[in-house]
Formats: sequence, structure tokens, C-alpha cells
Amino acid sequence: MRKKYIYTVFLFTLFFCKKEEPKEKKNINSQAFFSKIADISKFEKSERTKLNDSTYRIKGDVGPLHVTGYLTQNNEKIDWWKIVDSNSDKELMIIEYRLVDNKEFANQYKIFNNSELDIYKSKYYALTPKKSNVFYSFYVPKNKDIIKTKGKFLYSVYDTKKNEEIGSSECECINSDNQFRCTFSIPNKNNIVISGVFFELSQTKDGKMGGSEIYVRDTLK
Repeated sequence: MRKKYIYTVFLFTLFFCKKEEPKEKKNINSQAFFSKIADISKFEKSERTKLNDSTYRIKGDVGPLHVTGYLTQNNEKIDWWKIVDSNSDKELMIIEYRLVDNKEFANQYKIFNNSELDIYKSKYYALTPKKSNVFYSFYVPKNKDIIKTKGKFLYSVYDTKKNEEIGSSECECINSDNQFRCTFSIPNKNNIVISGVFFELSQTKDGKMGGSEIYVRDTLK
């Protein structure tokens, strides 16, 4: 698949000078973790509401946590889910689920400590339109053992009014304290859809390699 091919090429481009066979770094914030924390089969006091023909809102308790999110008619998690401490009513985490290659994927997540966003434990992106440019910021969890890291954003620009793709490219991101920044120009701000994938790859002190990705789709009006 194209996504996996791009990821492999980027991996070897970034670390081509390393002679020994790399080992994959285990990600504590794994997809398995995000699958379990919002496992609807474990819900107590479950409440499901039909929003339209294809989307449901679901609420339920998992131990001391209260979980609210959205499902497709096939019980696939989509959109943003909220995890709240039932005792304090404080928001602990929000997770954005997407369907990637027909599988659930935790695309973004934000971790909160005492209601404050912890950018060093979160993975998400932000978009800021600026005149004829757009400015993206990608945040990934910080790890003191990482000695080498790099980010790249592969994107395409689609004009919904013309019903055609008007450009595609890649942006080498500037890394500042695990915030990867990317700026590029667009022909206009109206009827524009930007879609793509941000890749972050890293190497730890012991030579292990790991990475993460964030899927992007934004409509400018």
C-alpha cells in the first residue's frame, strides 16, 4: 500500500548510514492500549444514541472512568472520544479515532494533568492559516532517550469547487522541543481541502528505532 511504501522509504532515507539491523522501539502509547481504554464490551451503564443512519454516540463507565465517544453502525470507533475521571469529573484524555485501511486507528490523543494539556505526553496537530500560507504544528510525546528524530509531512491540496487536486508535495518539518513545524503556500483559502500524513521517526541511545504518524484532513473555507 502507498502509505506503507512511503513510510519504508522514509525510514531508510533517515537512517541509511546505520549499518547494523535496526530494532523497532516499543511504543508505550500503542494502538493496543487505545483499543483497550475505550473497549465498549467492558462498558458498564452503557448508553447508546443514534445520531443518523451511520453514526452513534455511546457513553459508559469502565471502572473509575467515564467514556464518551462515537461509533459507526459496525461498532467502529470514530471521531473524538473523551475519558473523564468519574470521581473528580476531570478530563484525563481525549482520543481521535479514524478508520485507516479499514481498521481503527488512534490518530491523535491529548493527555491532561489537572485539566492542563501535557504537550510532552500528547500526539496531535494544529493548523493556523496565514494569508496565502498554512502553518502546521505536529506534537509527539517526548522521550529523554531519543537522540535523533525527524519529521516529514506528505500532503495534497484539493480544490472542491474545481473538483480536482491542484498540488501535492512534502514538507521537511523543523523540530523544536518535539514540536514539528511546517509551512507551505496555498493558492487560496476558499474551497480547499488539505490531506496527508505526518511521519515522525526516531532513534534512541541504544540504537532502537521507532516512529509515529498522524493523518490530516482539513477543509479551508
